[in-house]
Amino acid sequence: MTSVTETIGPTPLAERLSRALSDIRKADSVPYLTLFLAVVFGFTSWFYQVSAQIALLGVLLVPSTAKRPAFWGFLAIAASITLVLERDLADNHKYLLCYWLWVMCIAHVPDEQKLRDQIIRFNARFFLVFIFVGAAVQKYLSSSYLSGAMFELELLLDGRFQAFAHLVGIDATLGTENVRRLLLLSNPYVQVLNEKILLLSDDRVHSVASLITIYDFYVQVAIGVLLLLRRSTTDLIANLLLLFFIFTTYIPAPVFGFGFTLSILGFALVKERSQSLSAAYLLSMVAVLLYQIPWREWVLGT
Repeated sequence: MTSVTETIGPTPLAERLSRALSDIRKADSVPYLTLFLAVVFGFTSWFYQVSAQIALLGVLLVPSTAKRPAFWGFLAIAASITLVLERDLADNHKYLLCYWLWVMCIAHVPDEQKLRDQIIRFNARFFLVFIFVGAAVQKYLSSSYLSGAMFELELLLDGRFQAFAHLVGIDATLGTENVRRLLLLSNPYVQVLNEKILLLSDDRVHSVASLITIYDFYVQVAIGVLLLLRRSTTDLIANLLLLFFIFTTYIPAPVFGFGFTLSILGFALVKERSQSLSAAYLLSMVAVLLYQIPWREWVLGT
């Protein structure tokens, strides 16, 4: 017989979290996550920023605004105009953001919730396949990628990878010297033979670059191909690989907007089917935000 205290007692924390997650999964949460992406990781131009802030204010005052196609059309038009004006400077994830805003606009034209969810899930799968298969094909055709040369250059010259290079034991003086040599090309008072310089490297740099290349290429191939098969088992494996990709890739690579976009696409694809995967994607969004903590400066300061 159940006691009174058991019946009216406080709900365990795990059960509360489970109920909250279930509510998030059942709710139309993808538009609000997309709005967060558009505001926090959108374009930096004043035109887009003002447009995004007006959109955010509208949703805060009237939450149902996020369910209207005109709202998403407004944001998508602002993003499209900005993308045209900044097409030479925009990162890849800005293009994807613009496409996804148009998807939100089209998905909210039908009044039926089920049809809206189907449009969102279809496009989430399409974009994930397009992103990873397209990236894999591009990298396969590249003359410098599979050899590891691209990541070797990143480790030696790209300041965003400096902290990661330090963590894996790459000599910091290599990067300093290579940057100095690279600057010679832009010095009008220095003549460089054939406009070429020789970069310094070592076996550790080459080994790390090769490992990153193998990981990056084959994980992306696997995610794209598995999602293309559209089977429950392959979808599960693909989502686990995508989560692994998000949690690991955006530690050394500070492309946080792209990482958050992938988390939204994954969440949109699984939110009605798996509570555990939904929770993992929400956790990956938090992880991407936490990766912005200036740990790179702390590592380099030690």
